[in-house]
Amino acid sequence: MLDKMNTRIIHTILFLLIQQGILWIDAWSQNGEESQFTSRLNVSYLFGGQLYNDHFIYNPGFSIQYAHSYKVSKNFEAGIGTGYIHLTEESFVPVYVEVLGYKKHSKNSPFIRFQMGGSAAWYRNDNYPSDYDLKGRIFFSAGMGRRIQINERYSVLFQWSLCHISALVEYQIFDGNDYSSLANYDMLQLSFGIMRL
Repeated sequence: MLDKMNTRIIHTILFLLIQQGILWIDAWSQNGEESQFTSRLNVSYLFGGQLYNDHFIYNPGFSIQYAHSYKVSKNFEAGIGTGYIHLTEESFVPVYVEVLGYKKHSKNSPFIRFQMGGSAAWYRNDNYPSDYDLKGRIFFSAGMGRRIQINERYSVLFQWSLCHISALVEYQIFDGNDYSSLANYDMLQLSFGIMRL
């Protein structure tokens, strides 16, 4: 189980480095002109929990996400991102596509954001038997916030969103048969971010 977790973390780090490399190449090639790419780093606190077997279990946590977007127009961006979500006993690494729409093209603008993708998942708690396995499935987030530009290259972001993650729990019972059930995590996400223009 530890090897699977280490592999997922290494893949996430490599993905982030490749994204950052693309951003640096773009910034270097612009020679002072406005870049068509933006990158964002968000830190969030998650309120909510897990819907499992018709029960709700409060399961708060935090997340860190990095996204790299292309400016399709002055008010619209599309891109890809990844991150790490740390709940009480579970961890997720989502990989997603996202779109951002700004109400107006100004230094201080409200925006909406949608993210859709999949996630890797695993249990971090040793209290679970070794035959319990958590497999990530769908990741979805929709929210709104405000961008405040602080200088020519950076803006700060304040946002809230509704986040949904589904996962498959696989386990064995005493008879040795394999079973699986769906677990849904529904959360309110409050985020602070930094955007590089």
